[in-house]
Amino acid sequence: MTNKVTIIYTTVTSLSVAEQLAAQAVEAKVTTCVNIIPGCMSIYSKDGKIMKGTECYLIFKTTPSKSEDLKSWLKDNHPYDTPAILEWSTDTSPEFFEYVDLAIRGYGPN
Repeated sequence: MTNKVTIIYTTVTSLSVAEQLAAQAVEAKVTTCVNIIPGCMSIYSKDGKIMKGTECYLIFKTTPSKSEDLKSWLKDNHPYDTPAILEWSTDTSPEFFEYVDLAIRGYGPN
């Protein structure tokens, strides 16, 4: 068995939106937990202009087998028309992998 988790990153406009999206994703069992980093500055291009805004970063932790479900869930529930949904896989300890896996399947401590 590999001990890999999938990390999905996205951004939203406010802490309240971040908290709501995170709680709904955990409840839907497409992620085990979400880290929210509020107050981050984003500079981006939109309609040919350089824009600046404050956002919250969200870091979702899930299993590789649930990553497609999470990305699909985010596309359906994210408030942005074109959200950044970035994904990577990383090694973790057997204990943390088991926590993520069991919590998503509904058998863990969450």
